[in-house]
This record gives sequence, C-alpha cells and structure tokens, in this order.
Amino acid sequence: MKTFILILFSFLIVGCTGKQLTVKSLQPSLIPNKKIYNVILEDFEYDNINQANYLEEQLVNKRIDNRRVFNLQSDYHDIDAIITGEVLESSMQYDFYYDEDIDYKRCWKYKYKDGKKTNKCLKYKIRKIPCEKKDYRVKTKIDVLNQDERLLFSKIYTKSKYTNECYRNRYYYPHPYYYNRLNISREEYSINSRLARQIAKEAINDISPHYIYQKITIIDKLEEAKYSESINKEFKDTIELLDNGNINISQERLHKLNKKLNFKSYEILYNLALTYEAQNRLRKAKNYYIKAQAICNDIDHLNLIQNSIYRTKRNLESKIKANTQLENYN
Repeated sequence: MKTFILILFSFLIVGCTGKQLTVKSLQPSLIPNKKIYNVILEDFEYDNINQANYLEEQLVNKRIDNRRVFNLQSDYHDIDAIITGEVLESSMQYDFYYDEDIDYKRCWKYKYKDGKKTNKCLKYKIRKIPCEKKDYRVKTKIDVLNQDERLLFSKIYTKSKYTNECYRNRYYYPHPYYYNRLNISREEYSINSRLARQIAKEAINDISPHYIYQKITIIDKLEEAKYSESINKEFKDTIELLDNGNINISQERLHKLNKKLNFKSYEILYNLALTYEAQNRLRKAKNYYIKAQAICNDIDHLNLIQNSIYRTKRNLESKIKANTQLENYN
C-alpha cells in the first residue's frame, strides 16, 4: 500500500507540469464477479427530490462503446439485480446576518472650522449589509440486491452545496422575518434535486463499468545537443499536434522519427506509447513504455516512464475485468 501511494504521489508531481494529454481508461464495476444487466429499480423511501427518477435516467442512458449496460425491467422475473434505497437527508440550513460597510456617499460627521461646517468628512455612515448563508445537503443510501435479495453492494452517498452571499449593491433587502418561506422551500427543492442527480450519476458509475479520465505528461523536448536542428523542429511540430489532440497524425510522425533516430530516443518511444494509450491500445502502449525505460538515463523522466508502465498495467487489468462484465450485452 505504501509503495502504491509513493508511486501515485510521484506521478502526480511529475504529471502537474508541462504539456499534457487526456486519456481515458475503462474501469470495472465495484460489484466483483457479477454481471448485472436486467435490473429492477424500486421506489426510494422519503424521496421528495426525484432520487429514483434520476437513477432511472442514468440506468436507461448508460452506454459503454455504444453498448447498453442495463436493461430496466418492469417485473421481478429473471433479473440480475434489484436497486433500492432511501433518502436519508434532504436539508437546507439557512442563516441571515448583517455585515458592515462604509458608505462613502453619506457623511455622518463633518469637520467644522471657525464654527462653520466644511466639506471635509470626518466620519462616514456605516451601512448594514444583508447577508445569507445557505448550506444544502443530500444523503442517500443505495443498495443493490440479487434476485434472492442478498446484498451485493451498499453505499451512502453525500453531496452538499454551500453559499454565503452579501448584497452590497442593494440598499433595500427584507428582514428574514418577511422572507417568503415558500421561496426558500422552492430553492431547497431545486438545489437538492440537482445534488440528487449528481448522486445518481456517481452511484451508477459505481455499479457499472465506466471510463475515467487522466491527464498524462507529454515529454516535449529532446536532448537538443544530440540531434540536428531539423530533427528538433520536426519533434517540436509533432508534439504540438499531440498536445492539440491529433493522435493519429502525431503517431505516424513519431514512428518516422523513431526510424530516423534508429529507435534510440526514449522521448520518442515514450510519446509513441502515449499515443497508443490514448487509443486505449494498452498492451502496445506498455511495450513502448518498457522500451523507453530501457534506454532512459534521466531520473525525472525515468520516474515518469515507470509510473506509466504501472498505470497501463493496472488499467489493462481493469479493462479486461470490465469487458467481462459487459460481455454479451446489447
């Protein structure tokens, strides 16, 4: 576990600098060794924020590479899973208070000279500013059961939103005593329904294969002293294409450069691996990362390459597992 944390930490440090390319990788469901396709979605208890409706929306629309992941059933015959649960909390904490501000347009006390008031202000009016704090919170428990009602998965999801707003540009604002409670209730329903939608999306990702997205560092410079000006320019132009997401074209150009340099540039081999990873061709990506590792002498880049080998190995295992969960789906 400590090794994994160190590898991840070093990856994050290296991965936060320079040009980056976003790659996606297929991850399996959190329900191990179980294919879930035909599902029943039951009504949720205490559901006044459309939690079950948002889950249904996610279930119906969930697709991986144009394959439907779930088939929503209307009866309990020949099903793989039952999705049920309850809304444990849907709340909003509301607090009204005043802040203070100096109103430079209104003088409270002027300077007097020889018994006459001057235009010089000694003290300005202090203006009270109405402010609102709102703390929204939704907590939902979601259970997945098999046909025999044995628990396969259970998790409590929590989403929240906090606002703290002062109305400095308004000279009139009603005291909270006059604030319309109906408006507060409508706002609570609106915000908490959005939080319920976020919970639905996260929950369906947990119980189905799904893609995650990662930003991977591009090695954007060659050791200039080792190569001609024309090679360096060709490499720079290719990296610009890669940075702009032109994967196929940059891959072709990197292959040509790789041959020109007799397969001895770890920078080119690494970026070639990155193009294959972006195409989700993880075995080929891993092989090119290993080739880059074998000839790299730069410590920082060596750490980057080692992390990439670990990442592609882990993502390849996840992809294989996820595909078994998707096998034979429509």
